[in-house]
Formats: sequence, C-alpha cells, structure tokens
Amino acid sequence: MKFIKRLGALFVALCLMATMVPAAFAADAKATGAITLTIGSPTMSVNGTSTTIDAEGSRATLYKGYTMLPLRSVVENMGGTVSWNAANQQITMKYNGSTVSMTLGSKTAYANGVAKSMSVAPFTDNGRTYVWLRSLEFFPGVTVDWRADTRQATVVYPMVAGSTLATQPVQLKITNTSTVAYKEIRFAPAGTEDWGNNILTTQLYANSIANVTANFAKVKYDMQLTGVYGYKSYIRNLDFSNAGTYGSLTITSADAATLVLDGVLASGTDSSVLLTVRNNTGNVITSIVYGSAATGAWSDEQLATRYLAAGGYTTMTLPYASAKPYYDFRITYQSGWQVTYTNVNLASAWGTQMVTFNANGQVSYANSSTSTNSGSTEITFKNSYGKTVYELRMALSNTDSAFRNAKNLIDTTKNGDTDKFSIDLTGMRKWYIRAYDKDGDVIESGSITFSSTSPKTATITLKKSGFALGSSSSADTGLLISNTSNKDIYAIFAVDPDDVDDYDDYDEFEDDYDDLGSLDIGEYDVFDLDLYGSKDNEVALVLFYDDPDDDDDAFAVETIKFDTDISDIGVVCVTNINTSSDRFSYDKYDDGAKDLDDGELVFEIYNSDKNRKLTGVYVRDAADGDKSDDREKDFDSKNLLGSSSISAGASDSWIIDDDEYGDDGYADFLFVFDQGDNIVLDDVDTTDYSYFVQINVDRKGADMDGK
Repeated sequence: MKFIKRLGALFVALCLMATMVPAAFAADAKATGAITLTIGSPTMSVNGTSTTIDAEGSRATLYKGYTMLPLRSVVENMGGTVSWNAANQQITMKYNGSTVSMTLGSKTAYANGVAKSMSVAPFTDNGRTYVWLRSLEFFPGVTVDWRADTRQATVVYPMVAGSTLATQPVQLKITNTSTVAYKEIRFAPAGTEDWGNNILTTQLYANSIANVTANFAKVKYDMQLTGVYGYKSYIRNLDFSNAGTYGSLTITSADAATLVLDGVLASGTDSSVLLTVRNNTGNVITSIVYGSAATGAWSDEQLATRYLAAGGYTTMTLPYASAKPYYDFRITYQSGWQVTYTNVNLASAWGTQMVTFNANGQVSYANSSTSTNSGSTEITFKNSYGKTVYELRMALSNTDSAFRNAKNLIDTTKNGDTDKFSIDLTGMRKWYIRAYDKDGDVIESGSITFSSTSPKTATITLKKSGFALGSSSSADTGLLISNTSNKDIYAIFAVDPDDVDDYDDYDEFEDDYDDLGSLDIGEYDVFDLDLYGSKDNEVALVLFYDDPDDDDDAFAVETIKFDTDISDIGVVCVTNINTSSDRFSYDKYDDGAKDLDDGELVFEIYNSDKNRKLTGVYVRDAADGDKSDDREKDFDSKNLLGSSSISAGASDSWIIDDDEYGDDGYADFLFVFDQGDNIVLDDVDTTDYSYFVQINVDRKGADMDGK
C-alpha cells in the first residue's frame, strides 16, 4: 500500500496538470512584485528598494497577534488605489480589476460583493486607520507570507499598470537590422501595457545603431516600436530578469528581436554562435561536421585544415536557433573511424562557447549551464532551507563566469515548497549548483553527483546543511522522518520487513531499494514510500549513519507498524541510534484511528544545545505579552514538560490541537535551561502547520518550522 492513496493520486494528477503550464513570465502570465514590511519599522522594501511607508512615519504593528498597518502606501505601490468614506466609515481598495471594501469595527469585508471574514476588524489609532494585512489576499493572485523569526510580512502580487518597480540603469546598444525606421521605442512590464517614455533620442534608421541608457527592473518586458509613419508593432516577453550593466538589442523585424545581457542570451530568435572545439579523444581528427539533432542531415566540412591534433583546438561558427539548441556532431579519426556525439546542447551560452570532444562519444562544456527546460532528466527541487530561494542555477564549472552564463531554473520557491524543471545532463554526472536570494546574492553553493549520466528523474533538496540529492517526496503527504538522534543519517532505505535480514551493506540494499536521502541531526523530511505486511501497514526502516569507529556500512534497523487505517500521513521521530545493538529509538504517529486527527499536530521540541538540559517549556497567548515581560512568571504556570526534562542533544514530542497554545494558535514560548538561561520564541502560529511542528532551541535562540 502506498502512503498516497486516492488523495495522493489526485495530488499527483494535479501536479502533472500543473507541469503543463508554462513557467512564470510565459506569454499569458504576468510578472510578480514583492513588498516586505517589518514590525515596528517605518520603512518597507518594494521590489528590493527600501522606502518609507508614508510621510507620517506609519509602521506595521501587531495587534492581538495580527499584522496591521495603514494599507494606502502598500496598495498604491502594488498599482491600486485606496479611498475613505468618512460618512459610513468605509475603506475601499481597488486593484487589478477587483474591489475590496470594509468598515471600521466590522470583521466582514466584501471582495467584489462577496462577503469575506477577517480575523480582526479595522480600527483607528491616533487618527490613523489600521487594516489587517492579510485582507490583501482577497485580491486574486495576491499572497502574504509571514516570517516569525524576522517579524516580517511579504506581500507578493501580480504586476499591473501603475505598479512600482525597482529598476537599475542598463547601457543598451540597439541594432536595427530590419527594413523599418523607428522614431519611438517604449517598454512596459509584460502584460501591463503600462508604456514608459521613448528611449530613443533620435530616429533609428534601418541598418543603424543607437546607444541608450534606460532603467529596467529584473522582469520581462513588452516592447512597443513606432515607425516613422506612426505604425506600431510589438515584441513580447523580452526577459530582463538577469539585467546587469550592459545589454544589446538586435531588432531583426517588426515582431522579432534578440536580447543579450552582459554577453548572455536572454531572449531572441535565430543568430549564430562561435564554437571552440577541443580534441580530447586521444586521436587525430581529420573531419568535423554537424547537423540539427536527430535529423541525419550533415553540414559541409568544418575542419578547414583537415587535421586537429590530440589536445588541439579549432573554432567554427554555427547558425543558432534558440528554440532548437541541440546538435549532433560527427568526427572522423585519421584511422577512418567515425564517432557521433548526439544532442550537444549549445543553448547554455551566447557569443563564445567551448565543447570538448572526449573519448567514447561524450562531451563536456566550458562556461555551460543547463539552459532550457527541454532536457531529458526531470528534477524536483525542494526548498527546506528556511528562507525563500529566488533563483537556482547549475553549471559544470564552479566559476562565477559559468554561473553568470547559467540560466535560472526555477520560479521563486518559498521554504517548504517545490518546483520542477528539466535538464540535459550532457553526459556529465557531477554538477555544481548555487541558490540565490532576491538580491541575486548566493545563499548556498555546492555540488551534486547524479547516479548516472541520464537518469529520468531526480530530487535536489536544499537544506540548511547544503544541497542533497535524493528521492524525497514533493508532497506534504507520506512518511515524515525527523532525526533528533545522536548521529547524522546519510542514507535511508524503506524495506520489506521479511527481506531486511538478507542484506549486509549499502550496496546490497541499493541493488533492490531506492536510497531515499539523508538527514543530518536536527533535520526532517517527507518521503513517499511503500508499506508492507499482510495489512499494508509496516515497514523496516534502515538508517545508515556516520560512525567514526565503524566502516561506511554502519546501519540501524527497526520494523515500524502503523495503524491499519493509515492513509496519507505518518511521522517517525528518531530519537537515538544505538551503535551497539544496531537499533534505534523512535516515537511514531499516524493519521489512523489512534493518533493524528484533523486539526492535530505532532509537536516536537529538540534541545540542540550541547551542554545544558532543558528543564521547562512555558506558553502564553501572544497578545498577553511583549519583549519587556519575558520572565518565567509572565507565562502560564504549567510546565509543558511536566516533571521531566530534555537532555542536551535530545528531544520530546506529543500530540496537540493546532490551536491549543495561545489565541487561535498564536503564542509565545519560554524555554528554561538549567543554571538559569531563558530563551523566548515570540509570535508563532501553530495553525500554519498541517500535521508536524518542530521547535529547535539552544541557549542562543529558537526557531520553529514544520509541515
């Protein structure tokens, strides 16, 4: 039996349908903006640019655990309007064709005439009207993300005419190779029709060049061309996402153009690529021809000298089709033996690209990336890093130039979310990978080695410890395994209990079962796996762990039985690995008859401090206190640990209702260590989670995450 039954199948079907939708900024999609507000701060970040909320010094504030602020500045930066009717005490917001209205003192709002419930009513304070921030989610396409650790709320919204953009100057060389002369060129964020100023200072004649400097945000743009006789034409979705200092725009016709940013192709149609070929075959090459992949049609001879020594280089210019970047190359050795290199991917670079022909029909690249989404390996990227990843890039060389040439592979992926993309591994197993924040800075880098040169699928998980390659589930259903034991787990196998004694080492397990992935101490992940037994409710978990006193094949095994009614969710908290008995201790929960009902959570506290014991955990309603009264006496008197304690490096877990602590789940927690050290975790909401919450605490601080 699979953990994912009917509901799981529906989820997979929906995911498959979702993959049929083009990536963000497709022809019918719109760019998104982001506004971030910090509790107590008079400034906010609008698409990466810091600005004051308003001239009066208004600040986002917490009221009864809810984020409240004057919304006018936020809505107007989104591209909307806010009006106030003093007679009936009514606020009206309009944005992107929708209208949301609300009245002071009322928890009911109206979105396009449909009643919506709010957790807190609008109110006035010192002449200012405060509105619940999440009321913005009543507008279609708008989401609000709350980070308790940074006390920040981020509003993500579709860009519309009037939306504020964070821009930067780009020196743009415009080459007009078309037959039309243009008097105006204007840009608008894709899909908005919000046309900016004319960037031309003089007419751009046919076969002429104009050098201009214009401000661009890192989004897609539509371009409006106005001919000298007033005729207008449009080129859509020019991608400025990787805009830097320089760019070149070649207009080839009234509806086609090629955009190159800092030497890298961003958008465009057919052109050419200067290709450097290196001979690493160990043989003399006397002929090189190429053709579009799988066509069998070969070009004229490219090796003019008819001689390329082993270790030597040559260059050639190929016609380049951005929509069909795959080529086959056929080389002939001096002996007359011919070798064909198939599906060589030239989409990764623009300008100069180098391909090395290796022995046995394999190629490697310099300054290459994964380029398009038409590759042969489907990758599921899972973000478990703790913060949003805005870009993910992969390259065969661990250099800054290689990653500048590499294309972003994902849409913005929040912590706990997943994204999918396809990649042509080009016959190479080892790839370098980097994740970027919203400012384009690297937040994590590393390398991964695939199981083969052409796997059909793979999962890359970004954790706080780095990138991991495994097969963890992309769904929120399955078996969640939490590792708060004394060992890092580098491999996990889910095995039929009847077969587990037949295997002695990692290689033998891997021959018949998938390695599900790894879990460092303090980490958790969700895995899609099979259950076994006569009632389809048990599995033998095999955990390979790092043990300096043992070889690489140290592992512990336990057979875990779940309730016979289990359907979608199971939780196993691994609390200790016994290296003497090769067993491990654990706590088990599932969504069968005994444990997790709807609205219930597994609540786990992990004491990651290396020296001190955790003697008390206290809670209070978030609205009942602030940082000025974070003493033990300021919290509820009940110690959640009772008379027990949690040793250094250990954990404890139990079942709670998702709103058990605090007002509707919004609570402060106080953690008391022996010898008097106290840590407070403020303003956390357990109702944000479906079935698992983990609080990781030491004497430096605490953070909460979950599923």
